[in-house]
Amino acid sequence: MTYEAHGHHASVVQSRRAFVAGVTAVIGGLAVVTTGAAAQQAAAPGGEAMTADSYKPISRPAKPGATPTMDAKQVEAFERQLACPCPCTLDIYTCRTTDFTCGISPAVHGDIQRLVDGGYTGAEIMEALTGTYGDFILNAPRKEGFSLVAWFAPFAAVAFGAVGIGALLRSWRVNAKVADAARPARSHVGTDPAIDATPEELARLQAALREDK
Repeated sequence: MTYEAHGHHASVVQSRRAFVAGVTAVIGGLAVVTTGAAAQQAAAPGGEAMTADSYKPISRPAKPGATPTMDAKQVEAFERQLACPCPCTLDIYTCRTTDFTCGISPAVHGDIQRLVDGGYTGAEIMEALTGTYGDFILNAPRKEGFSLVAWFAPFAAVAFGAVGIGALLRSWRVNAKVADAARPARSHVGTDPAIDATPEELARLQAALREDK
């Protein structure tokens, strides 16, 4: 192999290694971001992972002269905004009306209904729930602060990762084309690219071989 060919091969190998290293770095960054965001979403205020034993009673004294602040339909709509603390991934209303093996969603519903009957507004009940369970109880993030960032961080990380890998791939292809363009043009007709010889030398060699036969 000639010096030019060797240099071309080394350049291609180096650019491939740089591409693989870049992709590895992007994937590693994705893992860190998504793992951290998932851990933040899956943890209660005290740092406990949400499991099937994650029910936490919420009790408030009824307000003087309390009257219910929501009817059944409004309670249903309210509970659809809340994620059941059990591992089912359903909202409170759907879980308690479809998964009859779950004891958590009916218990949370009971707390909500008692607060409704005790004269507490939806905003006050939501504050009591998030104060006890953390933002994990929400089916959608708050439209403010770190909660919103943590909720969308995994999706943003995947999007930026795809862009980064695409940029690395384009860069690798461009480098490979530049290396090919910089390589001196040679005639490969009837030649082995691994043999360092001119076409004239190869022709004389082939003629000598024919004479020996």
